[in-house]
Amino acid sequence: WYQRRVRVTQDDDLVYGNTTNLVILSKKSPSLNKYVQAPATINCVVSVQKCSNQVIFGCDSGLVMRWRQSDDNLQELYTQETAVSFLSATKESDHTIVVSSGEDSYVVTARISKEGTINRACFALPRGRVCLSHAVTTFGNTAIVALALDDSTILLSELSSDSNLKMLATLKGHEDWVRGLDFRTEPNGSLLLASGSQDNYVRIWRVSPCQGSTVAKFKVKEIELVLGVVPYSVSLESVLLAHENWVTSVRWMNNGKLLSASMDKTAIIWKKDENNIWTEDVHVGDVGGNLPGMFGAVPNSTGTAIFAYNFQGALQAWEESEDGRWLGRALPSGHFAPVKDLSWSRSGDYLLTASSDQTVRIWCEWKSGWCEVARSQIHGHDLSCVSSISDSMYLSGSEEKVLRVFQGTSTFFKNLASVSGVDVKECEGHEVVVGAHLPTLGLSNKALTAEKMDEKSVDKVATETGQPFEVAYAPVLVDGPPLEDILLQNTLWPEVHKLYGHGFEIHCCAAAHDGSMLASACRGTTAKYCAVILWETTSWSRVADLTYHKLTVTRMRFSPDDRFLLTVSRDRTWAVWSVHDRQLVAASPPSSHSRVIWDCAWLDNQSSRTLR
Repeated sequence: WYQRRVRVTQDDDLVYGNTTNLVILSKKSPSLNKYVQAPATINCVVSVQKCSNQVIFGCDSGLVMRWRQSDDNLQELYTQETAVSFLSATKESDHTIVVSSGEDSYVVTARISKEGTINRACFALPRGRVCLSHAVTTFGNTAIVALALDDSTILLSELSSDSNLKMLATLKGHEDWVRGLDFRTEPNGSLLLASGSQDNYVRIWRVSPCQGSTVAKFKVKEIELVLGVVPYSVSLESVLLAHENWVTSVRWMNNGKLLSASMDKTAIIWKKDENNIWTEDVHVGDVGGNLPGMFGAVPNSTGTAIFAYNFQGALQAWEESEDGRWLGRALPSGHFAPVKDLSWSRSGDYLLTASSDQTVRIWCEWKSGWCEVARSQIHGHDLSCVSSISDSMYLSGSEEKVLRVFQGTSTFFKNLASVSGVDVKECEGHEVVVGAHLPTLGLSNKALTAEKMDEKSVDKVATETGQPFEVAYAPVLVDGPPLEDILLQNTLWPEVHKLYGHGFEIHCCAAAHDGSMLASACRGTTAKYCAVILWETTSWSRVADLTYHKLTVTRMRFSPDDRFLLTVSRDRTWAVWSVHDRQLVAASPPSSHSRVIWDCAWLDNQSSRTLR
């Protein structure tokens, strides 16, 4: 679970972990954005409550580190035995309290003084339980820690001065694992604890003094405990149900409202009405689709913005407008798995990238930077290669035996022109194809023409086939980076051709500069299966098999004049082929390379010499 990587500081800077980088997106200016290198993959990030200066993060190596914004100082705090899966922290007078947990049955607590002295303790959970989430806060002169265990219970504990935990009470009610906890101190002296669970419920617990407690009137079971020398009671104040899937996080907002996020792709802001009943105030998110939703959401300091992070590795944001509406806002996006290949369009107007996250994404210039303008392919297999055939067509391969060819849509070219200012000449000839949609349980994007988008045509197809014509697409024109829900549903390119012929998973592909010829290769351990296949784009037919390499071909490139094809392989050899004659014209001398050759390129001059 990587749902705890994003936080907002008290200065409203967005902080998140991106593999081994701690990224700080400044609210004031993009020039103040910062990247802090971590020694290992970052699993969780926390901005210290009541302190805008500190960000603490935990790594999969078990390392817990602190970054101070004031002096740009990165400090190693301590190391636990297992990967850090959850962190919480708060400020206590001159100390910072940090609580961390992993995949074992221990919780590590630490008090860090202003001088940097660390008083650490390790608490063994009862009956070998595992802590899934936790929260820490100061309540009066006492530090309270709530631990969500893998038996669906919540353990309330008091943190002593020597950083040891003292068990106070066990809260029961949730029927599945609790994934989010958060504290809030009320003006009347009570303490609220919100918990979100995989049972789709959010529960609000109230800790209040026994004398004159307002909890008794609810007539629910109370749990008594003692904090210091003062007796308190814990009671369930409310149970909230609106999410249709796991609740992954809960966060109190500074205005007293509660923010919850769920795997149903929605985030909800709850508020207490004049009758002291918790009701929905704001409901944002995506509708439809079969992909998992949000891993969590955090508010800004004023409660006028929400930042969410989801299964697709994307950041989403909503801001409250002057008229009270919550509108989506674009944030930086990117692949959430390794990028395997990239290719420029023939004109250089946009960049294609293929990734193991099973998507092909298209990037273009926008203002002073770059942005994702389309997600043209969302596949069921990890993508391995991509190559641009023309400004409106590309070829891609994945961990399957089929090559797929995609064609741009009129909506894409209009958006590309609007976002990057590129001339829309390439849109000519593609006005008929408005967009594409991916059928349920399908891998091939189907073209949608203006005729198919017409309501009468939809009714006609439904009548003739006896089945509903389901299209989850609407042409959307934008003048800036598209929002995440638009990228997921409305920027697909239709698949126009499939190329069959390889015996194993596709590994690499290339297209001639004039787009007349394609080359592809698959994984293999014999010369037969390591052959490079040539394809003609006029008939989309297989025209030749180039056999030389004995292990997987790792890369291939057409020469600038398209007369030759250069291939390199895991067998440590390279070869040059005549595209016209389909014959080998040059090859590497025996034992010329002692390592695998991963890439190759041509010098862009008339002599067509190679760089290896």
